[in-house]
Amino acid sequence: MHSYKTPRKKPLFSRDSLLWILFVSVIFIALVTFGSYLYYKSSGYHDKLTEVESSNKILSESVISYEKEMKILKMQNVLSQEVKSSNKLLKNSIKNLFDLVPDQITLTKVVMEKYTLHLEGTTFTKDSYRLLLAPPLKSIFNSTKVNFKFNGAIGKYEFISINNMNEDGQEGSDGKK
Repeated sequence: MHSYKTPRKKPLFSRDSLLWILFVSVIFIALVTFGSYLYYKSSGYHDKLTEVESSNKILSESVISYEKEMKILKMQNVLSQEVKSSNKLLKNSIKNLFDLVPDQITLTKVVMEKYTLHLEGTTFTKDSYRLLLAPPLKSIFNSTKVNFKFNGAIGKYEFISINNMNEDGQEGSDGKK
């Protein structure tokens, strides 16, 4: 058998097969490149996410710290307001006390406590104390005790007056309510 045509060499892959292989290879390379790009970007985002989480933790701790400081400052503000009102009340009490003291009586020492008033001073006569200062003190305090001592060097009576106000409103030691 003889053929009039000379046989040609047959390629291993046909032209269509080569096109398919080239197409699949290009797609594969594109997919690998795109996957690598996504992996690189996601690892960058992962690092940024870790950094943001750590800064978020720091910020959360600082917010908690600021909230604690704010509570302390609010408590201090309330306390300072209470001190201001207490000082104002004390100032008014002292002013009222000195308004009660007549000109015939000179105070040398005043000690004010929450429920006690301790007065020391001088007066010309015991009666000026008993008539001018004792009634207002008795109207305010539950019990009042006064001791007089004549000081010949100055020619006046020195007195020590201790006035108590029971906090629960019970009777004082002198039987007055």
